[in-house]
Amino acid sequence: MINLIKDNMGFVSLIDALLSIFILFMVLIAFNMMSDIEISSLSKENDDFKTGQDIMEIISSKVDGRDYSILERITYILSSNNNSIVSKREVKDLLDDFFSIYLDDNENNHHYAFVETNQLNGDVLSSNGDYNSADRVNVAIRNYGNYSYKLYLF
Repeated sequence: MINLIKDNMGFVSLIDALLSIFILFMVLIAFNMMSDIEISSLSKENDDFKTGQDIMEIISSKVDGRDYSILERITYILSSNNNSIVSKREVKDLLDDFFSIYLDDNENNHHYAFVETNQLNGDVLSSNGDYNSADRVNVAIRNYGNYSYKLYLF
């Protein structure tokens, strides 16, 4: 048998080098496996939040050269008719047309509820689902006059 204590040929050094290369190789494989683990992106989780804020911004902005924003028109319809049922129906038609344009895509099946919370005590003006049974709900809020509007995206 070889006397390892008086090794003049470098056999122990060779085994030591091979062992360190093997350990380094295992560390690199472990690191490569960890980098392949899927971590959900925060931007994907906040997509509905951003969409809700964008939709409320469009509703409250004067788009396409109109004189009044949709939010101003809704408020005018409701306040000039003393929040009547007829005015709520007119607002619902206006909002349904708007949401069919901006939220009707097949990739992200957005459900929404548009609610007035100050003057109408939480009446739903337009919706296409029930946000009470949703897992995750994002809310965007805008105020105009004495009215406070909330858009729930779920």
